[in-house]
Amino acid sequence: MVEKKKKSPKVETYIITSAQASYYENKDGDVVPYGGGPIKGKPHKKFLRGLEVCADELDAELVIAPIAGKSSLENILHEDLAGSTNLFEGTNLWLNKNIQLRDIVVPPQNVDPTTGKASLISKYNSSLIIPHSKQRFLPVPVFNSDLPRYLFTTGSVTLPNYNTKNHKGDTAERNHVFGGMVVEVIDDTFFNVRNLRALKNGKFADLGQVYNGDSVPKNIGVDTLVLGDIHWGDHDEETRQANYEMIDFFKPKRIFLHDFFNGHSINHHERNNFLKKVREYDRDRLFLEDEFEGCYNELCNISKAAGSRTEINVVSSNHHAFLPRYVNSDAWRKSDLWNAEIGSYLFAQGVAQGSDEKEIDDSSFLIEEGLKRHGKIPSNVEILRLKDNYRRHGYQLASHGDKGGHGSRGGSAKSRSVTGGGKSITGHSHCMEIFGDTYVVGTSSQLDLPYTAGGGSAWIAANAVLYQNGSVQMLPIIKGKWKAKR
Repeated sequence: MVEKKKKSPKVETYIITSAQASYYENKDGDVVPYGGGPIKGKPHKKFLRGLEVCADELDAELVIAPIAGKSSLENILHEDLAGSTNLFEGTNLWLNKNIQLRDIVVPPQNVDPTTGKASLISKYNSSLIIPHSKQRFLPVPVFNSDLPRYLFTTGSVTLPNYNTKNHKGDTAERNHVFGGMVVEVIDDTFFNVRNLRALKNGKFADLGQVYNGDSVPKNIGVDTLVLGDIHWGDHDEETRQANYEMIDFFKPKRIFLHDFFNGHSINHHERNNFLKKVREYDRDRLFLEDEFEGCYNELCNISKAAGSRTEINVVSSNHHAFLPRYVNSDAWRKSDLWNAEIGSYLFAQGVAQGSDEKEIDDSSFLIEEGLKRHGKIPSNVEILRLKDNYRRHGYQLASHGDKGGHGSRGGSAKSRSVTGGGKSITGHSHCMEIFGDTYVVGTSSQLDLPYTAGGGSAWIAANAVLYQNGSVQMLPIIKGKWKAKR
């Protein structure tokens, strides 16, 4: 089939999902289900109708891309989708020059539908949406901190259709996702995406509204907002403003902050970089007291913006561990004499802890002590310890993501799928990612920090929203924009 580029200036928003096939044509020309078993792959009527209502609300074009059924021979959709004007029948659909929907064949039984597909990003020179029955967001690094390319898979609008008599089919049916994704085209270069994830009953949430078949969308409460790693002092101001917009828009009951303390004033990675240290000293960035003052003021700002009834949880993170490493060193006594007073104070406070040694978390304790030097910590703020557990709707929220199983380092979302039994929302990598029920937020920092120069980076600003119904939506931020203004 001839490749076709389609661009419609009238349609700026798309809702994209997939539909598993139900039938195949046998050698006699009869349309039958593969293997003669029960008919599967019917559209989930309530979810499909909810997508149609959502498309009307967003003035969006609904696109349903066919995929194989339990076998590659099964390529005919269920009759309930016959005649639908929303079916995608081409080879690819360009949404703008940087993202396209493409009919890349991936068996619906595959555990990770993006395996072996990253090279297609350079082949087609754009982010790719691959129709599939699982929902996956995989970042692909680009050179010198440009915005990353992505492999996206959609989820499906149809009931699962697998051979559950074998291991692969049984697992695939258990991991089948009723889902789709919204693509808002900002212009010919930039776009925003967000995932839609439906419950088994077909209900799904988008931007604080719950869609339930034909019903009028209703407001749904937000249980938790997880912000991309803060890195105060290296933060991006446009992303910071978007974070405050989300706090005001969603009014979450709790907020989680990762890598809130940046540690640029005491960064051991730059300990012997004397050229940079002199320049940073001249910029007033090597004063630990000043860094704590900035963190304290921003923590108070977040607390005030969220309201006293909203929990603010500061997650124990790897940048927070810079602090005990510095306090344990001789730098503040010998070379960094400008930090001698606060260094000696924190050392004394750390020594005086009366807890059992195995219960002590120096990182969280010293962060809290440093903040308290500048005022009372707001009553709705909790500094979490490394050993803390915090689950909401089954999702582990107290893990930063830098530590993996059995003492290993944290890796990609697939590696972190062991955390919380596969259900978690973590940070650390600065790369927005979805794998099953494992979500990784992006960063609130600048994307072009010195240590990213010259290599491949997949950093992006992105937050995650956990709704009251237990579904999670990932919200990337592009140049301060995270949703279309309507």
